[in-house]
Amino acid sequence: MIYLNPEELPSSTFACGPGQGHPQLRQTPLYQTWCERSHRAWDVTTEGLFKEATLACKKLFSFPQDYTVIFFPGGATPAMDAVLWNFTTTSLSGLAFGAFSQRWGQTLAARMGKTVSNNVRFAKPNEFFPSEKPDYKASLVILTPNETSSGVQIPDEYLEEAWQQRGPDTLIAWDATSCAGGRDLPKNKFDILLFALQKCFGAPGGTCAMVLSPRAIRRLDEVQKYRSVPYSLDVAHAVEKARIFQTVNTPDTTAIWVFYQACKWMNENGGLPAMDALCRKHANYLFDWAAQTDYITPWVPDEKFRSYITPTFKLTDPRLTDAAINDALAATGKTNLQDGLKRFSTAPENTLRIACFPFIDINGIEEYKKLTAAVDEIVRQLRNSR
Repeated sequence: MIYLNPEELPSSTFACGPGQGHPQLRQTPLYQTWCERSHRAWDVTTEGLFKEATLACKKLFSFPQDYTVIFFPGGATPAMDAVLWNFTTTSLSGLAFGAFSQRWGQTLAARMGKTVSNNVRFAKPNEFFPSEKPDYKASLVILTPNETSSGVQIPDEYLEEAWQQRGPDTLIAWDATSCAGGRDLPKNKFDILLFALQKCFGAPGGTCAMVLSPRAIRRLDEVQKYRSVPYSLDVAHAVEKARIFQTVNTPDTTAIWVFYQACKWMNENGGLPAMDALCRKHANYLFDWAAQTDYITPWVPDEKFRSYITPTFKLTDPRLTDAAINDALAATGKTNLQDGLKRFSTAPENTLRIACFPFIDINGIEEYKKLTAAVDEIVRQLRNSR
């Protein structure tokens, strides 16, 4: 049995979602988070929380004033579906190199039927990232700046290239679920942006933000010539509601409240550049730690494709397993360690994912030092038991 000193363990959550919330927000009584108020009340929507959250979001990301922010219910997967149905005309392209980008470009896209030409480029079995470039002239190009499942990122220069080489009728869509709020992406080099509130912002799961350029909104009318969109996925309806800071369906008001508070704190503490630097500080500590051990190394060999938001590491000692390390963390009884450092189900065995979201340690790396010390001790005891 593994023993760890409870007084030396971290108090943060290192799982990749739902992510760690700001320390002050974690202490907030539930009744203060608007959960007992109607989502149609004027002081909650047009003159209250939804409006303030929208404005704080636009400030944090430096969105142009004519971009529309929608709070979309159901998390990232329904939002991905909505993007495909509302913004694809006859052709789709993009990149798939992990579970979520494959879900978007393959599983969900397959439901579009044969009227849509699918040219999404997939990573080959020995590749971390597709070697083929997407068709930048397709009606919709879908890109995932950070793949949550595998710890692989699309470099900034690749995102810039996609924007520069897009066709005259091409819309660029990003799923920035795991990195929005932690990575300072190229500014406004997209027509459609979606991200879940549960990662860098530490909000409860089940709500997604969707941001649309004026070009994307114009596409909504054009797509009606190609297909009928299901009511729950109808972005045109959501745009109309967003103009008065409301939502189509009943949203998770608590999640929007947490998102708003997180955006406010980020804006007051250096904005997105500061959050980017904080996440890099977390990740660089982990990469330095891995370099000093004899049992773990980054799973992605090429640094430019290596995510610093949800980095993934592989165990190089055949005597060690990810299951044993996670079981030992869960056995501490600490709630924040119950989900441990679990790999995503499609990732190779004996890999660990460690979230580097801003709020895991707003002051630096002390929580990460406690985590790595715990993992080192687990490894020492596992080795001695064999």
